[in-house]
Amino acid sequence: MVERILYRSAGAPSDTDRRHILSARVIAIVEAVMAAGDQEAESRAAAAAGAESPEALVRSMALIALARGIDLGEPQARSGWDASAEIGTDRGKVVVSPRTEGTFQVRILHRGFAWSQGWTNDLAEVVEVADLWRRGGLLRELHDRFPFMSWDELAQAFEDGDPAPTKWGQLLSSDWHLPDRPLLQAAHAHSDLRVFYPDISHRSLMLTREPCDLESGLVKITPLSAGHYQVITFPVAFRREVDSLSEALEVAAACCRSLSDS
Repeated sequence: MVERILYRSAGAPSDTDRRHILSARVIAIVEAVMAAGDQEAESRAAAAAGAESPEALVRSMALIALARGIDLGEPQARSGWDASAEIGTDRGKVVVSPRTEGTFQVRILHRGFAWSQGWTNDLAEVVEVADLWRRGGLLRELHDRFPFMSWDELAQAFEDGDPAPTKWGQLLSSDWHLPDRPLLQAAHAHSDLRVFYPDISHRSLMLTREPCDLESGLVKITPLSAGHYQVITFPVAFRREVDSLSEALEVAAACCRSLSDS
């Protein structure tokens, strides 16, 4: 009925009209099934209605959650190159993005990277993934219940509370960072440096006191020309250029000790 009115009054519907049409369809389908008291049918109906925009996706997920007695908080629609629905949690956010027709990508983003991600064509499963994560579910539990949700050793190390050794191992074994390996090996061999969380950005070794948190304290070692190096710190402003890698490591270690004592 809504669709016929829009076509009759204004010709072909605009994108905004299509979103209203979709929301009206979803509401009508779910309300009709809810009247019959079939919870599973309610969820299937909302999931089958589809989602052509972030706003429609948020609406569909909210209705599925309502049908299943799930609290998703206040999901937000995000536009742009990665249009998606976002569900906030105490451990980052669950991001749901429509991909190929009828398929959704689910990502759990926390502390700067995807802890877990997967693809499914079942929007009701997407809602249940978000619900489990919001209620404190662990990565292994998430994968056991939803096998399409994958995770890696770094995400597991974050969840276990000690990600630095795993991150060092990944960087040292990465062919992508082969040119940086001498700097990585030398820094990892230094006891004051390897306890910090490492990363590489534009050939610079970034060492942070807390993973992915520059404000907690950053020591940055940057190779310059002719075997020279620069060491800087943040948020406390410090900068020094030195003539060798060994000297750069000693300066960086002194800075790391200073951060650890603060």
